[in-house]
Amino acid sequence: MGISVSAKKIVSINDSHEEGVDTSTHGNPTKRVFKGIDLHHVFSRSGKTGRPDDGNPLIHALKERNGFSITPFWKGRIMSRAEQNIDKMGFASDCFDYCLPIPSSSPFCHEVAQMVADKLGSPLLDPDFFRKKTTSEMLRGLRASPPKVRKGARSAYTTQLHSWQTLPADTICEAKRVDTTIRLYFDFFIAQGVQPNLQDKKIVIVDDIFSSGSSVLSVRNIVQNQLGAEVSYISFLSGLR
Repeated sequence: MGISVSAKKIVSINDSHEEGVDTSTHGNPTKRVFKGIDLHHVFSRSGKTGRPDDGNPLIHALKERNGFSITPFWKGRIMSRAEQNIDKMGFASDCFDYCLPIPSSSPFCHEVAQMVADKLGSPLLDPDFFRKKTTSEMLRGLRASPPKVRKGARSAYTTQLHSWQTLPADTICEAKRVDTTIRLYFDFFIAQGVQPNLQDKKIVIVDDIFSSGSSVLSVRNIVQNQLGAEVSYISFLSGLR
């Protein structure tokens, strides 16, 4: 049960194969641990199929970007299966104090977070207490605390720094515009405004797609390391397997 993409970039579910994304209920959800965080994925991506992509056309279509689209019928079908897969994750009702969507320019991540919140009986937490860093904030932080970059990634890392240096200081740093091989060297979010009292609270971070893990680590740094909450993570699509 995979996806098909027409010549006009219209995405649909194709139950005759599992190329790009496993859109089934029998093979999902999946779970693993990433740097101490329990990751739960509603659907699984796969780069080991006949598709020339990694399943991103589905998320592009659901977020209405890059020219991709999905009809209401097929969106209804995928979201219905998503609800079933969230049920299968086996979380007890009210096991989380809050569901926290990762900030996104598209409403789809919030839509997924609302689905998770409804299924788990946990309220949404507005992510307005943190935001994406600007280029000046990113570069200043890297100068103050430079990461240990492995030898094979130094060229790409340096190129990325030069790219940010050429942009206006208030340009927002977007993880999706950074090579996945070096994203983990960057902390993309920064706390702002009045911080909520999250000490000893259980938070599930909700995202539309797991790529390198840089976003969830950056959010954990704020929510857990700075504010004292315990975090888990649910994404609509998994990383590549």
